[in-house]
Amino acid sequence: MSRDPHAGGSAQGSTRPSTRPSPRLPARYDDELEQAITAAEDARDEATRLARESDRLQALLIDRDREVARLRAEAEQREAISRTLLSQFEATVRDRHFRDASTAEELQVALEELEVTNAALAHANEELERKIVERTAAIRASETKYRLLFEAMDEGFLLGDVLFDEAGRPVDIRFLEANPSATRLMRQDIVGRRLREIDPSFEPHWYEVFGRAARAGKATRAELYAKPLRAWFDFYVFKVGGADDRRVAIVFKDVTERKRIEDALKRFNATLEERIAERTRERDHLWELSEDLLVYADYDGRLLRISPSWSRLLGHEHAALLARPYSEIIHPDDAGLVRAALDELRDRRSPMRLKYRILAADGSWRWIAWVLSPDPDGCHLHGVGRDVTAEEAATAALHSAEEQLHQAQKMEAVGQLTGGVAHDFNNLLMAVLGNLDLLRKHLSTDPKAKRLISGAMQGAQRGATLTQRLLAFARRQDLQAQPVALGALLDDMRNLLERSVGPRIVVRLKVPAALPPALVDPNQLELAILNLAVNARDAMPEGGTLTFDVTEAAGTAAGGGRASGPFLRLSVQDSGMGMDADTLARAIEPFFSTKGVGKGTGLGLSMVHGLAVQSGGAFRLSSAPGRGTLAELWLPVAATPAEAAEPTTEPAEEPVVEAASATILVVDDDALIAMSTVDMLTDLGHTVLEANAGPLALDVLRGNQDIDLLVTDYAMPGMTGAELACEAHRIRPDLPVLLVTGYADLPDGTVIDVPRLAKPYTQQQLAMAVAKLLVG
Repeated sequence: MSRDPHAGGSAQGSTRPSTRPSPRLPARYDDELEQAITAAEDARDEATRLARESDRLQALLIDRDREVARLRAEAEQREAISRTLLSQFEATVRDRHFRDASTAEELQVALEELEVTNAALAHANEELERKIVERTAAIRASETKYRLLFEAMDEGFLLGDVLFDEAGRPVDIRFLEANPSATRLMRQDIVGRRLREIDPSFEPHWYEVFGRAARAGKATRAELYAKPLRAWFDFYVFKVGGADDRRVAIVFKDVTERKRIEDALKRFNATLEERIAERTRERDHLWELSEDLLVYADYDGRLLRISPSWSRLLGHEHAALLARPYSEIIHPDDAGLVRAALDELRDRRSPMRLKYRILAADGSWRWIAWVLSPDPDGCHLHGVGRDVTAEEAATAALHSAEEQLHQAQKMEAVGQLTGGVAHDFNNLLMAVLGNLDLLRKHLSTDPKAKRLISGAMQGAQRGATLTQRLLAFARRQDLQAQPVALGALLDDMRNLLERSVGPRIVVRLKVPAALPPALVDPNQLELAILNLAVNARDAMPEGGTLTFDVTEAAGTAAGGGRASGPFLRLSVQDSGMGMDADTLARAIEPFFSTKGVGKGTGLGLSMVHGLAVQSGGAFRLSSAPGRGTLAELWLPVAATPAEAAEPTTEPAEEPVVEAASATILVVDDDALIAMSTVDMLTDLGHTVLEANAGPLALDVLRGNQDIDLLVTDYAMPGMTGAELACEAHRIRPDLPVLLVTGYADLPDGTVIDVPRLAKPYTQQQLAMAVAKLLVG
């Protein structure tokens, strides 16, 4: 049986240190040093273990070879003995020729024993071969495992023979084997080369470290600086092989970064005390200059140390703050919150945020936002507080503004709904009034019918007045703004106001002499003032004082108005029972009333608010229970003096202008309104053509039919009356147009210069408007 020529070499080459990744440097220097030292010691221990494992495998290989040789020799010896015995037996048989039967039987037994012995020897040889194969496979597997570790480890591993001179001094080392990490760290392939050959500038103490380990057989640890590589290495060197061998194994790694950190740490420690003193001075300086409130206190509420900012912000003496219990300067409403927060801070042992009010020396309360942190001793706490009084006030103002915006948006939505309802109601009243007017004309000889029709028309007129109030709230009424002297207007209304409020209420007027005029519709303003007076009267059932005051004001109109500039503020102050906050918030809502059933429509204040906003001003109410109510009407100042304005005396009733019969085109999408208008015009002697949409009216105008006048509604789907008028003028430039609408104030962006007639109207009003356009 042959010996495996690779077995010995494989066992020797399997001595490898295990893979161990270099520790990652932490943030702090002391942790880095401790981890680096621990990692180096682990690498040394692993290298020692690998060397011992290599020696053990080497010894096992030698024992295996010896055992194989012994078993083979024994097998060969037994085989030789067997052959000798067999030869001797055959010779004996030939010599004796089986002289007697007993001798033959003995020989037969001997032969059988010999065969058994040969079989046992054959089985022993097979078992020996199996063990040799298994042992060889195990050694090769171990060699593969250590070869993988050898190739993958982060530390460099070198195997080399140390060279000595004649005096026994180590002068060089020849490298026999190197793993990839060693090649990377040395920055070149060094297997088969001597260190002096690689670079002769390596210092002598490198060789002394290697020689000491090779000669004494004791593992050596050293950190060496390699000038050629400009790097520090941590070496662990130990002897391998027999006593006469000079072979060493080297485990090493680059510790340049660690050395840099160590040097930095040494420099840091050298100046640590000085820097600690400097930092202490800086901290004290920050403590003195900080605008935030800094505090060190206990959980019982005693201030143990506070920054000077306490006195600067609150106005209290520093010593007084330390002497008095902290609870004395906390707002009573916040005391429970602070106590609960301190208990929670002590129990949870984690920082928390807190905001509450502290009493200043001037009696005001300052909002302070705190960040509190427990002290490690468990008995004290640290705090940093910032004055957020201005932020709290801004937040409150923002909340109030958001509430006002919400209220304004709600009122805008209600106004749009109210305007739409008023417009539709105007259309209905138009049909009612128009038909009643015609009916009264045809039944003029029947007194009873005439009386019934008159009553119906009065009811319809009251409905028209109600729609005017709704349109005023919705800011869609037709205003004739002009310069108005508020003092003169109030003087003229004084008797009316006194009769309206009754003898138990004293009316006072406070109007300065030299006031500029206000730009407003005087008729609507009188109605607004009268509504305010009536509301004040109802709030003073036992009597009281009603004061009208006019002052100049500048800036932006209060109460949510968007206009800005000079204003006149008309204030109406009563001494009545006042309103609570909920009632005040809903006071200007349409149809909201605190009066009994049938005693009010709930539209008075809504109309005043609509007039103010539509005039470019604002309306504001303020009240409290038992303190009366103040109503402020802000009106823009007129650019034209009141003396230069048109006279405000009531004009005489205009006579009805008779017009010749004409052909009139009536356009209205509402059949009921169209029928009423057509009937009134026909009754006046005119020839009337109808169209229920703008495009149909344009088709009529494009024809050859003679048309003297176009009467069109404004609010129609598809094409408005204003758009129809413009298109009609393109077709017939000289055609007169009368625009009829419940929205006397047309929407923004509508630019058209045509006469308008407001719904609802009577036959006489329609006849006058038509006659003016036809007569010219």
